[in-house]
Amino acid sequence: VQRLLWDIGGQLIFGTSTVKQIRNSHSYIKDMDDEQQLYHQSGSFVRFLSSWSSTKSLLSERIAQLARDIAKNDFWKWKEVDIMDAWIADLESVGYKFPSIVSSSSLSSSPSSSSIIRKRAAVCVTGLVECIQEAWAPTHDTIRNLVQGEIDTFLFLSSSLKQGPVPHNVRMSQTRSYLKSTTIILYEDRIIDPEIPSNCSTHYHPPMDKSHVIPYYQQLWGLAECFDLVKEYEQKMNIRYELFIRARPDSILNNTLQKIVLPSNSSILIPNENHFGGVNDRFAIGSISTMKKYMRRWHELKHCYIRNIHAETFLKLLLNQFGINIKLETDFSYPQVEHGKGLCH
Repeated sequence: VQRLLWDIGGQLIFGTSTVKQIRNSHSYIKDMDDEQQLYHQSGSFVRFLSSWSSTKSLLSERIAQLARDIAKNDFWKWKEVDIMDAWIADLESVGYKFPSIVSSSSLSSSPSSSSIIRKRAAVCVTGLVECIQEAWAPTHDTIRNLVQGEIDTFLFLSSSLKQGPVPHNVRMSQTRSYLKSTTIILYEDRIIDPEIPSNCSTHYHPPMDKSHVIPYYQQLWGLAECFDLVKEYEQKMNIRYELFIRARPDSILNNTLQKIVLPSNSSILIPNENHFGGVNDRFAIGSISTMKKYMRRWHELKHCYIRNIHAETFLKLLLNQFGINIKLETDFSYPQVEHGKGLCH
């Protein structure tokens, strides 16, 4: 539905559920069997829909074509295509008029500045699915009080950590049911390549445990993806954010700052703690144009102009490379919640 709405200039809005289901472990297992495609093909189906296009001039023709292409790619059975054809025929038989296709030039044309929606901040929360109620919920409230304006929150979290002090299904449920978010994306880690050239001699100083390197790359990739998600949302919804905030779900923001003051548009506020030889790599506030460099540093690894890629050091060197002013803020701290049995982290 969402893919076809794009072609008629429509938007899909999700509301909270109006139905409460009471289920046990047996019904969950049955649902997983019944919804096998949902659990195993969602990613490939989304990628297929995002890349799909049609030259048909009528919406009814595009619906029929999309149904056939879905079946050809093994996401549907052909009987579902027959049902879709019958549905279109029923609508036409009662005189239903399908909406007109909106040309791509009309969709991509720049809206007038008067129609742009101005918002105070976009917040990207990246990391693992954990501590949503214990750490992120109070941090969200603190951020809202701090920025003093309308914010949108984007949770872009890895669901790959199956073991932990809190069962995986509980952590997933808490995240999915968190209502103070604009978008929630839960993904599984995949094989990623920073494309660092073979002749680029990189090192980690201070030393990083080898077991931390791949998770570190996953975190950098997640930051870049979350930023791109915000920019896509900003474009499609005709929104402009004044500030961009990077946060994690496993830490609690303690704030005594009364007001956000950036020395310049090229400044970033970072907690004056946990430097580890560089600058804090857990929380930051800046203009969205400046935070682009911070968030998309994953794409800078392949250029090899910074060879020390230890997390906090690489961040400091990168920001200096782009002439970004780092303001170390002592009026807020962002400590991780404690690790351990019976705790969320």
